[in-house]
Amino acid sequence: MEFIPRGLFDVAGNARTELGERIGENRSPGVHLSECVGDMRAAGGLPGGIPGEQDRIRMQLGFLFEHAIELVIQGVPVGLAMEHAYKRWMLQVRVDVVTQITGYKDRVHMTPDGLDCNEGLIESYKYTYKSMRKAESKVEFEENFWPWIVSEKAYCFGWGVDTVRFYVCWDRGDYSFKPGRGGPQVQVYDCVFTEEELVGNWAAVLKYRDVREARIAQAALPEEDPFKGFRDKEK
Repeated sequence: MEFIPRGLFDVAGNARTELGERIGENRSPGVHLSECVGDMRAAGGLPGGIPGEQDRIRMQLGFLFEHAIELVIQGVPVGLAMEHAYKRWMLQVRVDVVTQITGYKDRVHMTPDGLDCNEGLIESYKYTYKSMRKAESKVEFEENFWPWIVSEKAYCFGWGVDTVRFYVCWDRGDYSFKPGRGGPQVQVYDCVFTEEELVGNWAAVLKYRDVREARIAQAALPEEDPFKGFRDKEK
């Protein structure tokens, strides 16, 4: 596998409100309270942002959190709710990509996040509280995020491509609190697989498919009658 970090995703250029609208889109003309509060913060000497932090990332996460809260109220765990909100945002902004497509191969259903037909690659949108330091190199990425890789290898095999592009939202950065490192950010990574890796991964998937199909078949069998022996004697 070839591991290619591609740097920061353009959060500011793709920012959306909780309604999925671009920032400022359909905004009423005139003065808004948020602008007044921003001016008051500046007059009071409060910083407008954290030095070195990705532009508009906290504002975007705030909008994601508003959507996540709706899910939390319905009983969804906070982490899963934020993951869902992040994926929803990415599906909104990746307008040139075919998203949420479904496939069926060798009796396995699959739904990758996105397929970029122009570049010929799969897209995957991940939100995590894990440290960004766990993805510093190819070895670390494979060791710490192998379930992601297994899934995306299968999608690549199913759609006949060799590359997945991860858009990873590191909610805590690398936990160092250093400028440009410790805060939330969205990084982009490409993983390019060999044909041998894709074929071997799919073979492993099919082994587990067989196990699950056996379980499903077993669960579908009628339960054995516990009184059958006694009834046979009565006859």
